[in-house]
Amino acid sequence: MTSVVIDSNLYISALVFGGTPQQLFDLLQREKVRLYLSEFIVDEVSGTLVRKFGWTSEDLEEFLPPLWERCTLIRPTLRLKVCGDPDDDHVLECAVAASAEYLVTGNTKHFPGEYRGVRVVTARQMIEQLETRTGE
Repeated sequence: MTSVVIDSNLYISALVFGGTPQQLFDLLQREKVRLYLSEFIVDEVSGTLVRKFGWTSEDLEEFLPPLWERCTLIRPTLRLKVCGDPDDDHVLECAVAASAEYLVTGNTKHFPGEYRGVRVVTARQMIEQLETRTGE
C-alpha cells in the first residue's frame, strides 16, 4: 500500500481553490493509500486558513475533520535541517518518521528530490503515479 504525506500547501489549495490539489484528494479517497500527517501540518493548515483566508472556527470544524480522519497522526522526533525553510523541514520530518514513500507538495523546489527513501513529487505527479498503478 502506498504511503503518503501531503504538504500543508496542498490541503490549503484544495480547500480554497480546488483544481489539481482537489483532484488529488478525490483520487486519494478512492485509493488504498496510507496518509500521514503531523500536528505541525494540522496547525499550519488551520492557521493559514484563518490568517490568510478569513476562515472561522466553524469553517475549520466543518471542513478539516473529514480530511484528518483518513490520516494517521505522526509525532516526529527527528529534527532535520535539509530544506531552506524550517516549515518544510517539519513536513519532511513527518514523511521520514512515517517511512512514507511520497511527500506531495506544491513547492518541490524547496525539498530535495528524494530523502531517506521519500520521493518528493507534485500533486500532478502523484495523480499520474496512482492512475498508472490502478490502470485508470
